[in-house]
Amino acid sequence: MGISGFIVKDIIDAFEQLKGSLANFDKQLALSQLPISLPGETGLIRTADKQRHVRQIYTDIWHSGHQDGRRTHSCFGLVGANPDLLAAAQQLNEYKDQFRICIGQLKKSELPEISQTLHQRSHAIAASMNQAGLGRLHLKQCYRHIPLVETKPENIRFSWYSSGRSIRKLTAHDAMDMLLKLDISQTHINRQIEKLSPLDKNTPLAQIQKQVPVIRANIAWKIDATHWQRIAKNCPLPILIPLGEDDLLPVHNDLAPTPPAQRSRALRSDSIIDPEPFLPTLRIHLYRK
Repeated sequence: MGISGFIVKDIIDAFEQLKGSLANFDKQLALSQLPISLPGETGLIRTADKQRHVRQIYTDIWHSGHQDGRRTHSCFGLVGANPDLLAAAQQLNEYKDQFRICIGQLKKSELPEISQTLHQRSHAIAASMNQAGLGRLHLKQCYRHIPLVETKPENIRFSWYSSGRSIRKLTAHDAMDMLLKLDISQTHINRQIEKLSPLDKNTPLAQIQKQVPVIRANIAWKIDATHWQRIAKNCPLPILIPLGEDDLLPVHNDLAPTPPAQRSRALRSDSIIDPEPFLPTLRIHLYRK
């Protein structure tokens, strides 16, 4: 089945709106004279150089060289913003959402037959994007919002979050099917099949995937002498902070450019999942009894 011309047109139209909004946001940022803070900077870095760098970060929506499409370029920091820049960012975030919806419609509506493979689906979508001149577009970097807060906080603390993981629930029957699709001539695969065989086919198991470390901003506003409002945001891009003409950025910390080598959070003693993998090849764990 070919790709619908109507869907491709919707994608192109949505991208044109996104691109125009991104250009307006970049223009407003270029006009700003408010302070900027980026990681690892020194007092010797000129404001103009920081502004040039942060503009490049926000407008980075294309693949560079042989970049892995599953990975994104990230940089945390703080950027002072006036009302015009904040409004431009909010509009841009709306157009990012619209573009993401259009791409989602393409993925849902084209090649719906169950017999079609994901490989065929991805080739069809890639061909459509190439024909539309968007083949090198980095979708994940297009989708992500410009992070912002509506009022200036008292302080912000950045930290690495390296403990994230996704958990998929499955059964011993599911796991056996997965193992049998591997090279069963390998000794380590056979050993895992032998370990799994005595279990009832409905035994619940958990497949765990560690997530890429992210930088999180813990943001705090002082409500009164004894009360604080706090939120946490993942921040792959610098956060826009509302500032007046003579305002300074809120108090904030710097952070190492790479995550710590060791897990920063202790394993919970009441975890219902055994920390030792039962089937290491598939990252599958048993539930504790």
